[in-house]
Amino acid sequence: MVDSLAFRHVRKKRFLGEVMMTLENKVFDDPTPRWYQLQARTEPFEDVQSYKGDIIVCLKFIPPDMTSHKKKRSRGALHVLVKEAKSLTGVKANGTSDPFCKSYLLPDKGRSSKQKTPMARRTVNPVWNHTFVYDDVTLQELAERCLELTVWDHDRLGSNEFLGGVRFSLGTGKHYGKHVDWMDASGKELSLWKSMLERPNFWVEGCLQLRPSLDSRVS
Repeated sequence: MVDSLAFRHVRKKRFLGEVMMTLENKVFDDPTPRWYQLQARTEPFEDVQSYKGDIIVCLKFIPPDMTSHKKKRSRGALHVLVKEAKSLTGVKANGTSDPFCKSYLLPDKGRSSKQKTPMARRTVNPVWNHTFVYDDVTLQELAERCLELTVWDHDRLGSNEFLGGVRFSLGTGKHYGKHVDWMDASGKELSLWKSMLERPNFWVEGCLQLRPSLDSRVS
């Protein structure tokens, strides 16, 4: 077993060196500090500049209420609880942002689909605890659709700046048989959406890494 300790310059995020140590048969009883010579990177690693932070999201599909004495709903509703984000990019001069989260239920990008959280001021760790609700949907429809969440820095004078995003779907690459670039969920995005579809009336929660770009992924 081999472990690696990597050192990077925090401000400019530059890799400075690493130490490779064999842990097999290693005895850790000796607390005496030792010097090790830094070495060049032995394996490629993901560019730390592509890390845009994490977002915590809860999803729940509420099926039609067949027990109410009021008018029965024939279709359900998707509830999206956007709890918080962590370690966002600070784009202001003071190293913070004024972040908010925007939501679309693709392929609809009209006003009926667009929803936003309130803006959090001067922070890179916003707590929103805000719920989006998409009424009049079915599980079958959601299997063919995609929930897109994007995080933005609010700019009072200019254009808002994109801070990262995620897409929840089954990642099939198709919308009712037609190829589309936005059905590209994978990993936790895909597994959380699938869990939501399989467990109506239950919240499913996940912490996901924000994508640095929502350009279509290459499979």
